[in-house]
Amino acid sequence: MTLHPDEDPAAAVERLHQELLAQPDNNELRFQLAWAIRRMTEASLAVTIYEVRLIASEQQRAMCREAAERILELAPWDDELRTFANGLAAEVESGGQWVWQSRPTAITLAICAIVVGLALVVTGGLTGDVVLVIVAALLSSAALAGIVLAFRRQTWQIAARAAAPVIQYTGI
Repeated sequence: MTLHPDEDPAAAVERLHQELLAQPDNNELRFQLAWAIRRMTEASLAVTIYEVRLIASEQQRAMCREAAERILELAPWDDELRTFANGLAAEVESGGQWVWQSRPTAITLAICAIVVGLALVVTGGLTGDVVLVIVAALLSSAALAGIVLAFRRQTWQIAARAAAPVIQYTGI
């Protein structure tokens, strides 16, 4: 029922979870499990040479989302745990925002794809070449989709990529 300082964080979470299943109304176990989840989450994040923890993978992001929810379920009365969980949830939420990388380049490429696609569609329409119209529409649509896939990233991905040269521990 007590925390073991040398115990692997994931093993501690599993052990405490099993104990809590046997004693679901034990608030001390709930509190200990919430702290164990916090330690496991912190141990799973990437760490820079400056000792800054960050989310550097989708797996870490999912784990943080689940950890924040679980900590708030287990020990909502503890201010420190609640602050940690709310901060973690906010980081996951803000990291999920999609932003453009190299926006001017993406816009230029998108305009080119549209112009070329429309020019080919108009040419196909004027010459009566239905195949050219269909091919132009498909290729320009594929080009636009490729541009979006190449230039849109979630903010956590951009932060992880920027920190990559100084990450000393990648986490899970």
